[in-house]
Amino acid sequence: MRSFLCAILICITATASAQQFKKGDRVCFVGNSITHNGDYWHNVQLYYATRYPQLNVEFYNCGISGDVTGGILRRMDSDILIHRPTWAVIMIGMNDVNRPLYDAKRKDEPGIKEKQEEALAVYRQNLDSIIRVLQGKGVKVILQTPSIYDQTSKMASNNLFGVNDALKVCAGYVKEFAEKYKTQVVDYWTMLTTLNATVQQTDSTATLIGTDRVHPGGVGHLLMAREFLKTIKSPAVVASIVADQNTKLSKEKSAQCDFADFIRKGSDEITFTATEKALPFPIRDDQEKVPEMVPFTDELNREMLIFNYLTPGYYTLQIDTVEIGRYFSGELQRGVNLAIIEKAPQYQQAQKVRALLQKSWQFEGQIRNLRLMEYRHLANVPGKENLDNVRKYYDKELAQKPDTDGQKKNVKQYLENKPKEADLMAKWKSVLDSLPILNKPVAHKYVLKKS
Repeated sequence: MRSFLCAILICITATASAQQFKKGDRVCFVGNSITHNGDYWHNVQLYYATRYPQLNVEFYNCGISGDVTGGILRRMDSDILIHRPTWAVIMIGMNDVNRPLYDAKRKDEPGIKEKQEEALAVYRQNLDSIIRVLQGKGVKVILQTPSIYDQTSKMASNNLFGVNDALKVCAGYVKEFAEKYKTQVVDYWTMLTTLNATVQQTDSTATLIGTDRVHPGGVGHLLMAREFLKTIKSPAVVASIVADQNTKLSKEKSAQCDFADFIRKGSDEITFTATEKALPFPIRDDQEKVPEMVPFTDELNREMLIFNYLTPGYYTLQIDTVEIGRYFSGELQRGVNLAIIEKAPQYQQAQKVRALLQKSWQFEGQIRNLRLMEYRHLANVPGKENLDNVRKYYDKELAQKPDTDGQKKNVKQYLENKPKEADLMAKWKSVLDSLPILNKPVAHKYVLKKS
């Protein structure tokens, strides 16, 4: 009875939840280096590629390292609206607060408080303009509060104390505009501040952010993806497979899967075929701490396999001849979560999907670095649209500098990659074009034998 009720509850949950993004949607993630890096929203893209393989939603990186709200406004047409987005997801503020203003060496500088307040006022004004421009073009907007600056960790790196308080003010503006413009808001600032304080209770040098106190690592980015997916009410259920007394009852009690060929051989063996409509979310090695910190699996990654009416004893489970494990009958009646079993064929397929997306992100990163150069590092080079002018700038201003000079290396890389841009774009699109084949769920044969 308990497993039956569990299956019904899962079924209701799966049915009641609806995906935020629909087939044909084009989603632009807009922001600074944390968006440019892309890891948090790449996790969202991976979730959609595995949970909704039929949708083929298009995701676009519109992040620029070091960018501010004014930069977003300047590149609005050429770098964001050019993708004809149906959605724009905005996170900005880390650079708008002008972090150097919070250096302890400047705390007694005349007018420093006024400069800090002015930076926040400009942020508020520009963010308002960004939202109005996007909504005026018919683009649906999701706002995100900035991620945190870790000013509480006792690690050795320089601490610009006060930056996170300024980001809290930015988060308040985001929430204000979310109410004003009737948009959803994903609150990273509150979540990361709370969880960061939790990890620092046992280790004062710990951080969910990097040693630079600005950029989250794999754990922080997956926590952000979780917050995003929870906010847009993404379902927990990958699928619920319930092996009951016969095919008819199994179909009725299962969710998010097609059930066939059910055979029960006495009390010793059960076989059937199931085709799930989604794949599990594969967690990377550098993200493994996340399920220990928050209920990620229960909230977003439940692929339950349940067997009803088993005689007590131990059973061996196989999927497509792969031995998954040996379980007591009670465990099987409560349900086994296949989403966390790496050797399960579904998980193996999901890992291949992730590997394919990672390949696309490599090309995406090269393309975004071209945009970074054009919108920031080469912004003041006259006639930068002509590559010959960029070469002249390099020869005149940078060629004599040491090879370790960052600007020299960046411009040299740009001169090498810019002529390859069309090829990089074609490779990026080609990889993504193969996604609908790789992430299509397939039928799996299940065999449960008493051992």
